Amino acid sequence: MIALGLITAFMLRWTRWGRYLYAIGGNERAAILTGVPVRTVKISVYMFVSFCAGLTGFLEAGWLGSVTTGLGTGMELTVIAATVIGGANLAGGSGTALGAIVGASLIEIIRNSLTLLGISTFWQGTFVGGFIILAVAFDRLRNKETGE
Repeated sequence: MIALGLITAFMLRWTRWGRYLYAIGGNERAAILTGVPVRTVKISVYMFVSFCAGLTGFLEAGWLGSVTTGLGTGMELTVIAATVIGGANLAGGSGTALGAIVGASLIEIIRNSLTLLGISTFWQGTFVGGFIILAVAFDRLRNKETGE
């Protein structure tokens, strides 16, 4: 997973595909006007994300030793929290793969700490939601200061 994260970070930072992806995320209309092949890039992103989801499912099934139809249900909030805490903007056009990895690590540290403190898993979602709200608030304040 670390290798995949590093490869993704390299692709986003140093390739034309990564620059196109940030351009589309920042302003799709402007990307179209500058000649970015938006449809092709979007299809390639969907393919890459599908590959990552399949790999994750494969690893999760191997770790658990079985597969159920509800595997991964409820993890959406955690994934959004990890990317926002890692520095991604919910409006798009910013964020890094390494930031998402750092955000996911922080979420897991928080979740494990809450478990060690004896806090119910029911309330852990509340804490994660609170961290999302704080991260979005800091993102809005940062964007307000920079004029975005």
